[in-house]
Amino acid sequence: MLGNVFQFSVKYAALLVVPATTLIIVLSQPAVFTLFGEKYADAPLYLSLYAMIYLFSAFGSLSVGALINSQGQTKVNLKITLATLATALPLSIILIPTYGITGLIITTLVSRFPSTIISLWWIKRHLAAKIDLSSSTRILLASTLAATITYIATSQLSQSSWIVLITGTLIFLATYTVAAPLTGAINKTDIQNLQETLEGFGPLSYILKIPLNLIEKITTIFQKP
Repeated sequence: MLGNVFQFSVKYAALLVVPATTLIIVLSQPAVFTLFGEKYADAPLYLSLYAMIYLFSAFGSLSVGALINSQGQTKVNLKITLATLATALPLSIILIPTYGITGLIITTLVSRFPSTIISLWWIKRHLAAKIDLSSSTRILLASTLAATITYIATSQLSQSSWIVLITGTLIFLATYTVAAPLTGAINKTDIQNLQETLEGFGPLSYILKIPLNLIEKITTIFQKP
């Protein structure tokens, strides 16, 4: 039971966070230029690099800490935090003086590796729970396909940043809507679970169910019963 709950929490978080993250990465430049102007030329790079941290959600980074704490194992989380610090400290000494903000972001990104791996190992060994690696890979694949197509399409545009941003967002959403069921990142069971979850959102649920209903139809076409 706990294993299933953990897998579902990781998968459903990844279904939302990973595509949102890849969207931010691929459209960081028009987004920054639209909101703040072109005087912040380096900001899109910083935003893209920092956003990559949330790609770890596909491997449970948003769920592992809460699960370990829920079992009363706060000392384990403390040890994992210390492992992260042990990785980040030497990297920061090497990278930050040379690369500045970029070095800081890379340090933060790389230091997530050991903590995520250790957390997953501990959860598997002591709680007999693990992530669905196949689902995580499919979600990353669908998001990457959508991001790639969006990048290729928007790179051909010479309009204002806000037009590129809106156009790119629409292209990404349309592509991900098709890519997710096509790659098996989402299935009928996931759609039913998400639809039931959305019932608690009141009137907003009707809007959120529109893309889900579309994905459900595409899923019926591409996936066998």
